[in-house]
Amino acid sequence: MMLELRDIYKTYLQGRMEVPVLGGISLTVSEGEYLAIMGPSGSGKTTLMNIIGCLDSATSGEYILEGEDIAAVSEKRMSEVRLHSIGFVFQSFYLLSRQSALENVALPLLYAGVRRKERNEIARRALERVGLGDRTDFKPTQLSGGQCQRVAIARAIVNSPKILLADEPTGALDTRSGEQIMEIFQSLNDEGVTIVMITHEPEIAAHAKRTLHIRDGLLMGPDGRPIVPKKAPPVREAAAVGQPPAQKEAHSKKDAPEEPAKEAAIPKPQTVKKPRLPISPPKLPHMPRRHKDPEGSKPEPAAKAPEASPAPINEPKNVEPPKQEPPKMEPPKREPREEISGKSIIASLERMAAAGKEGAEDEK
Repeated sequence: MMLELRDIYKTYLQGRMEVPVLGGISLTVSEGEYLAIMGPSGSGKTTLMNIIGCLDSATSGEYILEGEDIAAVSEKRMSEVRLHSIGFVFQSFYLLSRQSALENVALPLLYAGVRRKERNEIARRALERVGLGDRTDFKPTQLSGGQCQRVAIARAIVNSPKILLADEPTGALDTRSGEQIMEIFQSLNDEGVTIVMITHEPEIAAHAKRTLHIRDGLLMGPDGRPIVPKKAPPVREAAAVGQPPAQKEAHSKKDAPEEPAKEAAIPKPQTVKKPRLPISPPKLPHMPRRHKDPEGSKPEPAAKAPEASPAPINEPKNVEPPKQEPPKMEPPKREPREEISGKSIIASLERMAAAGKEGAEDEK
């Protein structure tokens, strides 16, 4: 047995929503088998291929590859499995455009630590194996689509993998190039390489020795109905894709343990909240506003201030009486002085002369 899948579930998270893709896949592939998996777009076949190729991990379930539990290995060990045990062929080739065909094929050997002279020799033999021994120095831009796919196949088998995974290997090729690729796959399978191929074309799937169909995340049986896993899915992924609602309820009722009868809940006394009285703000004394009279009339007299409340009877002993201010002394009134002018001077001289005459007569 090459690989075995046991109740594989896969769910992707899109924000807070869970999207189930695989709803319990159980599959066994023997060593040297040529298997084709068919299904429409969105059926989950590419996700299944990524899990088999150790490019993605399952949400739950077991994956056994050559007797080793892949879910329990470390990342370093998983990289070694991808490098030495699995070869990948994709629809889009994924070749380095600035590197020659020989350098593209020798790239996995570079990661494996093989010396340059040795890896170039191994890559040359792999290109001759797919019929491109005379195109070693050509770049991908100088090759046709079928030739680029053959370079990708040579890169996938350069490490002598035990299993070859092909995801739509003829999807971007014409009919003639696709037949050439299928002939290469057949020769590799005859040499003992296990091939798992995904396709949606019945003509391509007819080259395989066994064909399985997948729809809505479940494998289809010979009668055309989905093969529902016997093991119930985990709680997080109970909504398996493609599982009828009636079967979901049957599984949940069968597998669910009997719950003890719950005691009747005693209602708690409700506390009545007292209404709160509204707190009104203190009222301020009304002050009349003064309005300007456009005709220049006198403003209205202001309202009299409220009289002070009488002093309390019990006054404190140490309160000092208010100080009385002394009366203000008014300055004495002065007679207005006459203005000094020429007439006032002549008048004063005449008065002095008359007074002098009167004094002289009195002495006589």
